Amino acid sequence: MVRGIVIFMMTVVTVIATHHIMVLVHEWSHSMVGWLLGYKAQPFDIIYGDWTLFYAEEDINYEPIFRFYPWKASLIAVAALVTNVLLYLLSQVGLRKLATQRRPLSTQALFWFAVFNLAELYSYMPLRAFSSNGDVGHFETGLSIPAWVGFVLGTPLVAWQLVILLTKSLPITYNSLELTSTGSKIAYSYLTTSIVFGLYGSAPIFYYSLLAPQARWSLFSAIVWSFVLFLLTRDILKKRPTTFNSLT
Repeated sequence: MVRGIVIFMMTVVTVIATHHIMVLVHEWSHSMVGWLLGYKAQPFDIIYGDWTLFYAEEDINYEPIFRFYPWKASLIAVAALVTNVLLYLLSQVGLRKLATQRRPLSTQALFWFAVFNLAELYSYMPLRAFSSNGDVGHFETGLSIPAWVGFVLGTPLVAWQLVILLTKSLPITYNSLELTSTGSKIAYSYLTTSIVFGLYGSAPIFYYSLLAPQARWSLFSAIVWSFVLFLLTRDILKKRPTTFNSLT
């Protein structure tokens, strides 16, 4: 009982901390490149919003940059996504190195950092791939790249890494935390999928509106969420490797 409470509290703290770090580094990446290119007075001068950081943004006016130097606008926009990719890959490398070790705090930190960085990428590709604004939209607009090109190239890569996250990284975390009960594994998988497909899957609604055309992508994410959670739960109940392993 006590151990379960400790794991729960450790998970809550780690989830909040890794989310905040990911958001700050993401927005600072925009701001830093904007500062290097002469469009920001301070590299860390962003809009922080409230304590949740859900409303944090880089505070850069892209319109005049697009007017004169569209490639610079693309560079500022893509900087944060490149940062997310690098941090995700580093987190996965760290997790693999800890796979045979009982280091629950380090494993949790790396796992949730990987989750949030990949969830951020998922919220753009495919969910906001066809939006004219946002990081992907600004990048494509500045370089005159058709949205479908980014969608076709980016979506399979993000989907592939989501499979890796759920089939390789999640079991590593189970083992490190010594989660052996069916209930604890289901709860952990539910939290993971809720963050990726629920919280970040609602990005089109959050940034636009429930009635906007982009909202259909949040519906798509909700369907994927239900399907993935069903497969994970079924395989945990049957105590066998996840169905997704056949894809990796």
